[in-house]
Amino acid sequence: METIIRNTDILNTGVFVINNDRKDFHPFNHYNSLFLTQEGNSSLKNEILRIINEATSVLKICSFIITDKEIFNAILNKAKESQIAVFVLTQLDQDKLKNDLSLIDFITEEEIKENPAQIHIKFIRKLYDNGIHVRASLSAHSKFIVSDRTNGFITSANFTTPSLTFNTESGVYLDENSSKQLDRLFDVIFLQGTTFKQFLGTRKKGKMLVVQTEATINSDLLPVPSQSKLRYTCESYENNLLNEIIKVIDEASDYIYLSAYSVVGLNSLPNLIQSLKNAIGRNVPVSLFCRGMNYRNDHLSGVSELVEIGCKVYADVYNHSKGVINEKTGLIFTANIDGNHGLTNGFEVGYILNENQRIEFLDFHKKLIETSFYVYDSKPTRNELFQTYIAYEMIKGLNAPVFPQNLILSFNKSHNVNLEELKSNVIFYGKSKDSEFLVMGNSYLKCRIKDNVIQIIESVKPRFDLEKYVLKFFELKISNNQ
Repeated sequence: METIIRNTDILNTGVFVINNDRKDFHPFNHYNSLFLTQEGNSSLKNEILRIINEATSVLKICSFIITDKEIFNAILNKAKESQIAVFVLTQLDQDKLKNDLSLIDFITEEEIKENPAQIHIKFIRKLYDNGIHVRASLSAHSKFIVSDRTNGFITSANFTTPSLTFNTESGVYLDENSSKQLDRLFDVIFLQGTTFKQFLGTRKKGKMLVVQTEATINSDLLPVPSQSKLRYTCESYENNLLNEIIKVIDEASDYIYLSAYSVVGLNSLPNLIQSLKNAIGRNVPVSLFCRGMNYRNDHLSGVSELVEIGCKVYADVYNHSKGVINEKTGLIFTANIDGNHGLTNGFEVGYILNENQRIEFLDFHKKLIETSFYVYDSKPTRNELFQTYIAYEMIKGLNAPVFPQNLILSFNKSHNVNLEELKSNVIFYGKSKDSEFLVMGNSYLKCRIKDNVIQIIESVKPRFDLEKYVLKFFELKISNNQ
């Protein structure tokens, strides 16, 4: 039995395709209260360095991961060259200790390529050895700084070189009262919510002994939302950040702009989905800006659900900024639109913007959409996807493998190949150090490729160590040898 898939076929799944109506991109350098990372714009990193350098009594830093050498050196030198007390709160778990590529849920593909776990652990060990107070929790995904207890700054950016060089990131200062509450929140998490408190050296090069303990937070010590414009998620104790996002959506009458790195786990966010449905039912337009990750099925599924209820979705190659804005208020935050991590658990922070910040954050979102590289298409042709990936590979400088344009895929019944997944999903070619694979949806098929024939060897479990490229073709003939 033979089936033929052609590049002119319409995909049965939505993907991000090139936005042919986009305007030319120029760095957004004109903001006074909003600090950004973009190509050609490093105002966010410059501001973080300034806060570190100008602290006079105490410096508290929270970042999911720290791998940027300039930021690391600034923190280290601040502790060495002054009497300032420096505290660093970060995250550790088995995935990070193993440098597991499932970290893609939390950090970008550019950060993954840096070998982030090894660098992160090396840096926090050196900070710890130089007298800096370092602790780690299992769930700290927040990114913020508090200097001298009253100067707070929240950002979407991890303290990594990609996040502070070319990813799309944003950050703002908090008012003094909210900064004091953020300082208090840091203290509660640092003292009661951290499970890793010691980072000890061993005789083995590159190895470190991490001492893990139990953590229990006294929720009575957590900041009260009504007392400031700080919002946060703290494990199962508090999720007023999600409540505030929903409130911004519920109170909108003219427009809603949302931004996030990823959109996943929406089945765990029914109140958020209902809030968006209600807004669209009130004829309030909802626009989402995210990262156009055609290689993440969970993200595509989440975006598809939002499109189905009436949201318009745009994306670029590098977005990691997060927030929500209506005509009256805005909220910047560190969480993704993620029902698995951050909005219902973990440790995330957000801040209700003042009016000047809201206006600039709104303009930022409008410009992101005007210049967006991608738009989400629910029914694209395979060729539209192929052309999008060719442009993506050029932007990323990827040397994608080239195959004959007319391919034959051969398998037999024992390989458990799902023909419908082949016909309806994006087909990726993946390779490890010694093997080749086809990936469609949740199916991973080990294969052998010779000339124009792809021979399936066996079905395997999903893998995170593959280098993946879209399989491009004019015609793919599927031959089931029974």
